[in-house]
Amino acid sequence: MARQLVSFGTEGTVFGREGAARSAPQPAMPAAMAVALVAFEGIRKSGQGATPALSWLELGVGRGEVATLLGPAGAGKSVAIDIAAGFIQPDAGQVLMKGERVARLPPWRRDIGLVSTQPDLFPDMTVLGNVTFPLEARGTARAEGEERALAMLARWGIPASLGAARPAALPPGQQLRVALARALVHAPSLLLLDDPLRALEAEDRDTLAADLLRLRAELGLTVLHATRDAALALALSDRVAVLEAGRMRQWGTPRDLYDSPADPVVAALTGPCNRLSGTVVSIEDGACHVRLDCGLGAVGLPVIGAEGSPQAGGRCTLVIRPERVAVAPLSPAELGGDAVPARLLEARFAGDHLRLRLLIGQGGELLVHRPIGLPLPETGGEASIAWDLSAARVHAGG
Repeated sequence: MARQLVSFGTEGTVFGREGAARSAPQPAMPAAMAVALVAFEGIRKSGQGATPALSWLELGVGRGEVATLLGPAGAGKSVAIDIAAGFIQPDAGQVLMKGERVARLPPWRRDIGLVSTQPDLFPDMTVLGNVTFPLEARGTARAEGEERALAMLARWGIPASLGAARPAALPPGQQLRVALARALVHAPSLLLLDDPLRALEAEDRDTLAADLLRLRAELGLTVLHATRDAALALALSDRVAVLEAGRMRQWGTPRDLYDSPADPVVAALTGPCNRLSGTVVSIEDGACHVRLDCGLGAVGLPVIGAEGSPQAGGRCTLVIRPERVAVAPLSPAELGGDAVPARLLEARFAGDHLRLRLLIGQGGELLVHRPIGLPLPETGGEASIAWDLSAARVHAGG
């Protein structure tokens, strides 16, 4: 069944455009109720070829929480959204909503709202008709339904004067706002967002994300959101699950993922980072001494790694964010401390900062974000760097 033909809620019926109603059997009541509003327990789903669509997904989204599935194309984000919505069934594991198993519940029985990458509005209905539709499907009187629909449209910044317009007459940002109003007008317990902000221009995306956070508080929304945009995921979410190739690599707060990524893959997927390969010289009292392949050494690095800690003599990867590296047009002796000689290869303007590319050691490259207005070396000239090793992490492998 096409997503746009489904009206979700708690009434136990679904109405297609012709108004035909269908029902579904109730699932068995579990022995224990889950704490999370929606929980994925050991979810697996086969994909095409050798790579599973989801090899393992275990997480719970609390009531009132905004949780995001973050990952590149093919990571399994949309598959997880479709499983939560009931469009597809997992090969193993189960989904719980409000503590109840929902494997036997079709989409229209799951008390959800859904907005996909495309708004999927009914093209032959007016804006008001689109938003009123879920209420009419539940038997709400027309006058009351239109009043509630207009109120929800107003919350999303759509004036009543556009109620008679067709969706195609609106710009993409307003179409998405109409789709969000339609998904929420019947007050579902869970809002599923399958990367709907992806196609918007940056300004529209930021404004709509801010409105979503505002309405999240006003309406008491619980949101499960999928995106490949790291900045959006970190700014919008209470917690983020990083997915890659069907596997959940880390689940935590945005700060946890950004400051303490479980591995270099998570580091790269959550924002700009430097990844420098090397060899572990020794590990003493939890501090890692590393010799980088470019010839530089580093001491006192925190050790972290979900796939096993680095071992003395083993290969490793040092991860550090660009903003954690300082650059100065000075010699290492002048800069002092553990300063390292470097050469500026390139400087590019990036709005609120400069993006620098530096050469360190023998062939090592480092990306550095430098605030505007601070002194810089000449391109091609000598410089020094000082990195905040307390913010660096060492991971096994490299």
